[in-house]
Amino acid sequence: MAGGPELRAELEGCRRELAAAREAHESCAERAAAADRAEAQALEISRTLDAQLTRSERVASGPKGWLKRRVLPNAATPQELADAQELRASSLFDGAWYLRAYPDVVSTGLSPALHYLRHGAAEGKDPGPEFSTKRYLAKHPLVAQRRANPLLNHLRTHQ
Repeated sequence: MAGGPELRAELEGCRRELAAAREAHESCAERAAAADRAEAQALEISRTLDAQLTRSERVASGPKGWLKRRVLPNAATPQELADAQELRASSLFDGAWYLRAYPDVVSTGLSPALHYLRHGAAEGKDPGPEFSTKRYLAKHPLVAQRRANPLLNHLRTHQ
């Protein structure tokens, strides 16, 4: 049989290439699975941190609330609490996403909603993946001129 040894050698080379490709594929699949697990852990950590920061912003009403706001700079006013609650109730605000998109927010000690109210919108940060602060302000220049919170304005006027 002519060409038999050459064909066998070529076939063996193809088998080695196929084995190497399978090994590379399995390695990629393992790395992808590890990345998925890490992403899930990061999301869970972000959700937990969002919940903890949200609990810490609560203030008592009356003299205790006034004193807390005087002593603790991160303490929210009653209006800020109401606005933050309105943000959180919207599907357009995602506190866990906000923390992961802007990790510097964690060091402020503010909840994502309170940070977005006080600083994030003015810095052009988005409150979630489905709402663009900059695009909204570009479409609604009066909102930018009044320095109103773009997501709150959207929730109150367009829904």
